[in-house]
Amino acid sequence: MSAPDLEAPDLEALGERYRPLVQREMRAVLGESPDGLYAWMRYHLGWEDRGGAAVNASPGKLLRPLALLLATELCGGRVEQAVPAAAAVELIHNFSLLHDDIEDRSETRRGRETVWTFAGEAQAINAGDGMFTLAHLAMYRLAPLGVEPDRALAASRELHEACLRLVEGQYLDIAFEARRDVTLEEYLRMAGGKTAAMFAAPFAIGALLAGAAPEVVDAYREFGRRMGLAFQAVDDVLGIWGDPAVTGKPVGDDLASRKMTYPVIVGLAGAQGDRLRAAYEGAEAIDVPALRALLEAGEARASTEAMATFEEQAALAALRRAGVDEDAVRLCTEFARVLVGRDF
Repeated sequence: MSAPDLEAPDLEALGERYRPLVQREMRAVLGESPDGLYAWMRYHLGWEDRGGAAVNASPGKLLRPLALLLATELCGGRVEQAVPAAAAVELIHNFSLLHDDIEDRSETRRGRETVWTFAGEAQAINAGDGMFTLAHLAMYRLAPLGVEPDRALAASRELHEACLRLVEGQYLDIAFEARRDVTLEEYLRMAGGKTAAMFAAPFAIGALLAGAAPEVVDAYREFGRRMGLAFQAVDDVLGIWGDPAVTGKPVGDDLASRKMTYPVIVGLAGAQGDRLRAAYEGAEAIDVPALRALLEAGEARASTEAMATFEEQAALAALRRAGVDEDAVRLCTEFARVLVGRDF
């Protein structure tokens, strides 16, 4: 399959074109109601301060809506028709963050107070639930733009199924906190839901809305799933070895909170596993530098980075097997590097 003539742009140029479209659509979906419920949503998205005044805080990288619009364009569809779906996936992502902040007791996100810290847990849950509902209502905005009913329905189903995988993954992630026998197979199932589902769905939805052949839709879904796993692996590395100035989290935060991440699971199965397990099960505060040294001695970091590289290569191979044009693969390779090329 051949990609449309995109005049050989790079991903950054496409992002500059896509982001304003997504932001405008999200604002249209949320509206301007002064009620606290909607004000908290706009605050979370970086549009307003706590008093309701307009601000220009970081909205994040909008990676998931960019993935959807990129797949739409690469498969020959019209980006303008797919924008409601792109807004929907970003709203779903942010619904999950509103709830995740409560579950993880996170007091800041993107350098600002999280909603639950000043609105309360119950109201932050309500804000998340409202955003979840608005995301699905956004999908109804596809029809007036001329999207064929069967494509719109398939896209909605893809998003609903991804939401379920997302919640299943979050459930497993929390359940793993009480265990020290989590296997890599279980970890991949968790990451496949918590993280990868919301990369797989945007790529598949973009291809669906463009009318791509089923095998191409499947290839883009697999590309997104694999890249989501790679993204989570890199996030696990950053959670232990990342620079707080880059990650926005305290150094070694995942170790301090005893999270069962990929490097830790590898480390527990290695020669230093008993010492690592004792530290995780002990009542004392975690000695982050000591545990990092244990993981490095067991090559847990190298194994995790190798896993990310493997998933990236498998993601691109899925596109090539489906006959996706090399120009499209080039742009998807750029997207892959954005996901896995973050500074350690």
